[in-house]
This record gives sequence, structure tokens and C-alpha cells, in this order.
Amino acid sequence: MIDMLIDRRKFLKSAGLAGIAATSHSLCRANTSLIENSDVLPTPVQQAWMDMKFGMFVHFGINTYYDVEWSDGTLDPVRFNPTKLDTDQWCRTAVEAGMKYIVFITKHHDGFCLWPSKYTDYSVKSTPFKKDVLAEVVNSANKYGLKVGMYYSLWDRREKSHDEDEYAYVDFMKKQLEELLTNYGPVVEMWFDGFWKKQQHGWAKKLSDEMGENVSGTSRLRDEDFVKAWRMEGAYRWQMDHLYQFIKELQSDCLVMNNATTAYPGVPLHPVDIRSGEKYTTVKEDRKIWNWLGKDMYLPLQIETTMSVKGDKKFPSGNWFWHDWDDSVASLETLRGYLSVADKMGANLLLNVGPDDKGQLRKVDEKTLKELRAR
Repeated sequence: MIDMLIDRRKFLKSAGLAGIAATSHSLCRANTSLIENSDVLPTPVQQAWMDMKFGMFVHFGINTYYDVEWSDGTLDPVRFNPTKLDTDQWCRTAVEAGMKYIVFITKHHDGFCLWPSKYTDYSVKSTPFKKDVLAEVVNSANKYGLKVGMYYSLWDRREKSHDEDEYAYVDFMKKQLEELLTNYGPVVEMWFDGFWKKQQHGWAKKLSDEMGENVSGTSRLRDEDFVKAWRMEGAYRWQMDHLYQFIKELQSDCLVMNNATTAYPGVPLHPVDIRSGEKYTTVKEDRKIWNWLGKDMYLPLQIETTMSVKGDKKFPSGNWFWHDWDDSVASLETLRGYLSVADKMGANLLLNVGPDDKGQLRKVDEKTLKELRAR
């Protein structure tokens, strides 16, 4: 813990962030310019990521076996047993659909890890299956020529330090991120989620700690106010400046994203390299140039949506995980519309599938994705 604090102080000193609170006014003021600098271009690493255009999102985990989208870290791992796990099928189908990368859920909000982390027993190692699912995904991705991205939930409902000791929890995350970024080869993006659990201020209409805000319509001023609130609270409590630098030390080309929720699609929770636009499936004005630490920078957008179109009361627009009662699938016309929207917005599209409890893609998803390539 002492080492972690020393590392953080060194980073703050070297990056000139120790006075971030005092300079937040100037940072946010710089964002108010309505004129984007056309001379600001993506970095070579960002451009390579943008050139992939289309990827597969895979939600698979403990929730798959309990008919839920979210869980609280108390579900028994004994049910997790994908007896016919076929990650080759996932990756082969992705390639047949024209996808270039795959982003896998390594740990959702429940804290269940799809790799045998040394730092928790709530993982595949405590299941009848035992095997490292993440390793299987990476091996299949390499076999079929797909780049690998990882989703990692900041919010962990299993790990006690999340609620009891924020410094200890950051240390816990660093250890897990080090496992992910040193044991599985190159990672093109780290997709963070769940930031709102330590962001109590800045919401225009807060609904709950779990869901964040649900407001239709956005404005430039509203977005910038939220970025300011994030920098003054969430970024500090999560120690995101420190985590960002830590990731870059492990893999300098790993692009960091932090999902700002469907209430603030496309809003960067600095520091990041790419932005998330979850369920952003109609053409919207999208700002690509943002000011961070007094410098304009290009931040490309990734739009995430799911193949399912049948949800429940909590998630009515479609499921992310598999449910045996959900055989719905977006039409080819709809999926082509998603691709068209992403293209017009200069964004990547990350399309989700939820493998079933045997570890295989639904037949309807496999069939639809294969037909999609024939567009």
C-alpha cells in the first residue's frame, strides 16, 4: 500500500497533476470552444484501432448461469460449467461477419473473473470448469487473426475493499490489471465500466447508485459540466490518472476507455484514448476534439450495442448476457443500419453477442452474422 501511494505521488509530480483541483477551471474553460482544430489528428495507434471499424463484444460469465444481467457477487460459481465451450466458433463467426477485433468481459460488476486471478477466489478456478476462459478466447483470436480487447468493471460487488478502503481497492485493481496486461499478449483496448459507484455529484437527474442518470438529450455545456464533476470526484476516488499511467507502463499501445453511461454517450472521462457511445445507434453530432491538460487531442468513438432486442424492465432495449427465454435478434437491416451510423459518425461499431450456458453462440446469432458479411 505504501508503495502504491509513493507511485501515485511520483506520477502526480511528473505529470504536473498535483494541482489539478486548482486548475480545473481552466481545463473546463478550454473545452467550451465551439471550433474544433482540424489540424488535430488521431495518433498512429488510434488510427490503427479506427481502421478495424467493426468488432465483437462478448458478455459471458456467472450471470449466464443465473438468468440475470447484473448480480451482486454472491452467486455460487458451482453452476459455471460451459461443457462445450467453443471460442473458435466465436472468433470464426466474427471473422465471417467482417469483424477485426473482439472485446471480452474479463470481470463484470459481480467481480467474477473469467481468468484464474491470484487475488480472488471468485473466478473460474472455483468452478467445475476450472479452465482459463480468457486464455481460450485469446488463443482463438490469435488463430483467426483478431485483435483482443478487454472489458474490466471498476465496480466490484464481491471485493470488500471496494467499499471499505479505496486505496486498497486501487491496489487490488492494479494487481489484476497487471495479470491481464502481462499474461495474454497485446491488448488493443481496456474498456472500463461502473465508474458511477464513486461519482455522487455532477448528475443532472440522478436515479440510483446502480443506474446513474437517465436523461434524453445532451448539450455541450451539460457534457462539460459532467467532465468537470468527474475530474473533481470520480477520477480522484478511482485514481484514474494513476491507473492510466500504470496501464501505459505495461502496454503503451493499449487504448483506455471509460464508459460514461448511456446518459453521457461520447463524453470522455479523462484520461482516456477512446470514447464509448453505448446504444448510440442513430446519427448524432459527435465531437472528436477535446482539450486535456491544455492540449487539444483527438478522441475516436466506439458505439456499443447488442444483437438481442428483447430485454426486461431494467434493460428493455436488449440483453447483453444469454437468457434461455430470449431468442430475439436484430434484423439484418437493423444491423446494417448500425454499421451505417458508425460509418457516418466516423466511429467503430462493437456488436455484442451472449454465448449460451454451454459456451457457444446462439445459432441465430451465428447465422445472422454470417449473412451480415454478404452486405
